[in-house]
Amino acid sequence: MSSCVVCDESVAVSDACVHCGAPVCETHRSPEGHDCPGVESDGSWWYTNPDAGRRRTTAADGRELSNPRRIAVGLVAVVAVALAVTAILAVTTGTVGFDEERAESRIVTEVNEVRADRGLSPLTESDSLTVVTRAHSGDMARQGYVGHVAPNGSTPADRLERFGVDCFAAENIYYTEQGGLLVTERTYAERTVQEWLDSPTHRATLLDENATRQGIGLVRADGRIYVTQLVC
Repeated sequence: MSSCVVCDESVAVSDACVHCGAPVCETHRSPEGHDCPGVESDGSWWYTNPDAGRRRTTAADGRELSNPRRIAVGLVAVVAVALAVTAILAVTTGTVGFDEERAESRIVTEVNEVRADRGLSPLTESDSLTVVTRAHSGDMARQGYVGHVAPNGSTPADRLERFGVDCFAAENIYYTEQGGLLVTERTYAERTVQEWLDSPTHRATLLDENATRQGIGLVRADGRIYVTQLVC
C-alpha cells in the first residue's frame, strides 16, 4: 500500500495517476486534484472527427479536427515525471500485464456506463467496426502518426469502404506516450473515456442519441498507446 500524495490516505498501487504515476486517492485522482505534473508532459493527444463517414445536420456548425496537444512547461516538470515513472515502474513492472483486448472491452463498458447514466441506450460492440479501428490504430503505431487521415491520404470514410462496412460513423482518437505507467486496463479505460467526455466534440460523439454501435481498436507499441473509436 502507498499513501495519497495529497491527503496521506492509504491507496493501492493500482490507484496511481495514469499521467504522472503518483499514488492518489479517489478524491484527488483528477489531474487538478493533485497538481499533476504529467498533464503537461505526457504527450496525450485527442482527436475527433464527427463526420468521419456520415452527413450530419450538426456538421453545419463548422467543427474542425481538434488537436489540443498538451505542451511541456519546463525541465522541472519533466524531471518530476521521470522520477514518478521510475518509482511506479519499480513497483509494477513484471507484476501486472496489460492486455489490449481487455482494455478495449473496458473502454466499451465505460462508454456504455456514461451513456446509461444519462438515460441513453448502450452501443452494441460491432465486430466489423472493431476490425476497422484496430487497423487504423495499428497503422498509426507502425507509421508514427496520429490523425484521421493516413499518410497515404485515406480517410475514415475510405477505411470503412475498404473493409466493406456500410456505416456513417464518427471517429474519436486518443493517444498517449506513457503506456509504461498504466497499471490496469480499467484505469486506462476510465481515463480515456473521461478525457473524451471533457472535450465537447468527443463528448457529442459518445453521447449521440441516434448511435447504436461502436468499435474500439487499441494498439500498444513501444510504450505508446493508440486508441481509435468509431460510433455509428
